[in-house]
Amino acid sequence: MHVYAHRGASIELPENTLAAFAKALEYGAEGIELDCYKAKDGRIVVIHDDTLDRTTNATGPVKERTAEELRLVDAGNGEYVPTLDEVLALVCGKMRVNIEIKDPEAVDGVIAAVAALPDLDWFASSGHWEALEQIHERAGAQVYPLSIGTRANAEAMIERYRDRVTPEQVDALERMRRDWRDAVEFGTRLSAPGISIYEQNLTPEIIDGIHEAGMEAWVWTINDPVRALEVTAMGADAICTDAPREILAARDAAPVT
Repeated sequence: MHVYAHRGASIELPENTLAAFAKALEYGAEGIELDCYKAKDGRIVVIHDDTLDRTTNATGPVKERTAEELRLVDAGNGEYVPTLDEVLALVCGKMRVNIEIKDPEAVDGVIAAVAALPDLDWFASSGHWEALEQIHERAGAQVYPLSIGTRANAEAMIERYRDRVTPEQVDALERMRRDWRDAVEFGTRLSAPGISIYEQNLTPEIIDGIHEAGMEAWVWTINDPVRALEVTAMGADAICTDAPREILAARDAAPVT
């Protein structure tokens, strides 16, 4: 089981910040997952939401500020919203990077950022499958289509968050109605090495189906070590977690079979 730090070691430190990614590196995670948007000046910045409200002391759309302006907001503990260039420079040659494209307009900037680092080990994931198609065709990128897993999961998530999200986030949830079979079909066309799949209601049969298509099952987001080992026993190839220290410790302590 490979362990990826979801938005860095985000259970301890502010998510998607340089400090969180540095801590994941310190713990020995094999990789990190990050989220990106295109800022007002065209630079690519690392943040999960399309607004600043939840994760910083500022408010309003990410796209209405430049990268320099985003350096001035407090993302927690004195951290700021970093650029993709900064994060990639921190981890290049040290761990693998899953660049999740939240904003389809970020594709050009992502291609430019990774091209500047030929030694970077990375892949792209996204619920915006058209963005994955673009980045695969234009940059030869490995892509992992993101799937909520089952349509039942999607329906539950849409209902849970419908009154608390922006219209853009509602659109993202609607895209998640596509299930893992749709992701496999799409990924097959792009020779995708794997599927990025939600852990809820995951079964050995789903993982077997992904493997039978010649792909890896890259599972998000698991913070409970017991659940991580359970999903690993099902055959999952990688776990994405907010708590890399705990998941790594559980993996390393598990008996070899």
